[in-house]
Amino acid sequence: MRELKGIPAYILGTICVAFIAWSVYGAIKPIETYIFRMVHMGFIFALSFPFYPFLKKQKKWVIFFDIFLALLAVSTLIYPLLDVDSFIRRSTLPEPLDFFMGIVIIVLIIEVSRRIVGLTFTFVLIGSLLYCWLGNYIPGPLTHRGYELDRIVGHMYMTLEGIFGVPLSVSVSFVTLFVVYGTFMDAAGAGNFWLELSFAVMGRGPASAGRGAVITTALLGGPQGSGVATTMSVSPVMWPILKKAGYSPNMAAGLISAGGIGAVLSPPLMGAAAFLIMQFLNVSFWDVVIMVIFPTVLYYLGTLFLVELEAKKYNFAPPETMGKTFKEVMKTYWYHLVSLAVLVALLVIGRSPESAAIWAIVATIATSFLSKNKEEWLTPKHIIKATIEGAQNMIPVAALLAAAGMIVGMFSLTGLGLKISSLIMSLSGGIPVAALFLALLASMIIGLSLPITATYIMTVVMVAPALVKVGIPMHVVHLLAFYFAVLSEVSPPVGLSPSAAAAVTGGNPFRAMMQAWKYSLPAFLVPFQFSSTLVGTNLLILGSNLKGFTIALSSSLISLFYLSLGIIGYLKNHISIIERALLIVCSIVITFIPVDFTPQGIIPLVVGAIIVVIHLKKK
Repeated sequence: MRELKGIPAYILGTICVAFIAWSVYGAIKPIETYIFRMVHMGFIFALSFPFYPFLKKQKKWVIFFDIFLALLAVSTLIYPLLDVDSFIRRSTLPEPLDFFMGIVIIVLIIEVSRRIVGLTFTFVLIGSLLYCWLGNYIPGPLTHRGYELDRIVGHMYMTLEGIFGVPLSVSVSFVTLFVVYGTFMDAAGAGNFWLELSFAVMGRGPASAGRGAVITTALLGGPQGSGVATTMSVSPVMWPILKKAGYSPNMAAGLISAGGIGAVLSPPLMGAAAFLIMQFLNVSFWDVVIMVIFPTVLYYLGTLFLVELEAKKYNFAPPETMGKTFKEVMKTYWYHLVSLAVLVALLVIGRSPESAAIWAIVATIATSFLSKNKEEWLTPKHIIKATIEGAQNMIPVAALLAAAGMIVGMFSLTGLGLKISSLIMSLSGGIPVAALFLALLASMIIGLSLPITATYIMTVVMVAPALVKVGIPMHVVHLLAFYFAVLSEVSPPVGLSPSAAAAVTGGNPFRAMMQAWKYSLPAFLVPFQFSSTLVGTNLLILGSNLKGFTIALSSSLISLFYLSLGIIGYLKNHISIIERALLIVCSIVITFIPVDFTPQGIIPLVVGAIIVVIHLKKK
């Protein structure tokens, strides 16, 4: 982003405040759908072109070209707002001016995507539009009749199926308010609270430094809701501690980024994809929070198992100082929990996420004055500053969601999702486990080039129909796609968070990715644990029973522990290659056949337990 000063900074700062105020106003007073989303899109354009330069070297000042593009883009939204009802009715037969404005807005969204999200995502976006237009030239099962440009423009620009579809709705309604809530918490000093709290509970042993990194990313990442942001917040603080313990630069970068990515799964905020799940499934946000609780816990427990075993294997050094105790931290910073309590309480009683977020922001402002540090008081000056920062943080997310709307529009116009779903069905032979592996493969391939939210959108529209046909419940499918999308962020050969952490620790980006992959490997079992069997679906709590939940949770913990032992190869002493291979096989079998009183469930449990007991008895 450009770092602007003087008059341009004041002008854009005012637009940033108005950008956030529009979402707040829409949460308080209902606004017509088209108007609400179009004005939001106008703010995205008004901020994107001035803040993000055409070329990287043009960061010092806003050039006339950027101002012209911003005004042109905003005009494409003012035009339909002059007569919204008539504009909507013409969607199937756009007039010449509709067509021109539609072409302009599509081109400018592509340019915003190039500037902010990146070239790879932009090529996917362009490819989606070309597929709509030239689908009749594509051979094989993915072919379709092809659509004229006016039909594409009408669908993308003049209906709620394209640019102004569900992704942009999520952007203006939920994500903006939750992103601002995160910046307000940060401005009030909550980051220090989570950091000191994690240091207070990490203990004093060989695994304490690694444990502290995992706990810190989990606590800090929940409110931030961004893997990269969490990674970059934690890396400068945790790297010196991990270095003294004995971690290499690559190991430290991998561990921190693996924890940071898990933060996108962590309630109550999570990432933008969580709000999309709510919209697609037409459930409350609290239901989504409930569903992700145990998958998130299992994600971090799998990482902690690896950390504990690895620390004993390499005999890492314990931290030099303990810092404040848990009691001292809570006594000093307890007020930071008030806004989270307000947020959760309002969601539990059925209030909308927008309302819950607004009252949580109010609670954050009110409790900030309990801080002994006056710099953390959210006075009007600090509120405006935090609002501007929240708007700036929101621009990349909003730009991505606006562009993703056109990708979703492509699927709805061409029926590509059903075509790919049929392909998955034929390749899997209707076998649920095979369909799940194909879904994972599709998500990993898509995730190589796209951010988490875009990966989730594309994965779910492609694989959901196929997975539902093989008997997997719809809510499980959406959480599965969400989890796979998150894991794609740490999968080599592309990983933004490990690369960012490696820049802080001085490690090699690719080796840091491999370490991040290692630390998150147990988490790759978790999606299969809650989707491959009916017993496993109890982990999502909704519709679960106590017996099924107990079996599913205990099986998952045993499976994660066995896999961690197989990966690290150490308990009280080194484990042989054959034993490690057996532990990994037992882990996988337990994932797909939960532990019960059948031979299939008991045998892998017993084999793994024998190996564990043998090594516990060895000196």
